[in-house]
Amino acid sequence: MSIKRTLIVFRNQDKKVIRQLLKEIGRERYECALADAGLIEQPPISMDGFYIEYDTEVKEFGLFYRYPSRSSYFIMSVLGYWNIPLSGWEYERKAKDG
Repeated sequence: MSIKRTLIVFRNQDKKVIRQLLKEIGRERYECALADAGLIEQPPISMDGFYIEYDTEVKEFGLFYRYPSRSSYFIMSVLGYWNIPLSGWEYERKAKDG
């Protein structure tokens, strides 16, 4: 019998805040992060799929993008940036890898 393990995360999809965060990150650093994530060939084309996720297990903030195909990809860690939102976080559970 297999037991599914879940992870508690908090997600924020505030487009205005994420746009400010992307400006703070800068184009060069953002494009390097896309290349590191293997997304440089098909970069995100709209703000609709971006979200910030706080992982309660590793205590890390990450920038993610969910494509219209519903597949999500980690782009980069955003811990330490000023434009992390204070409000608008949603509590969610997701399947734990491994």
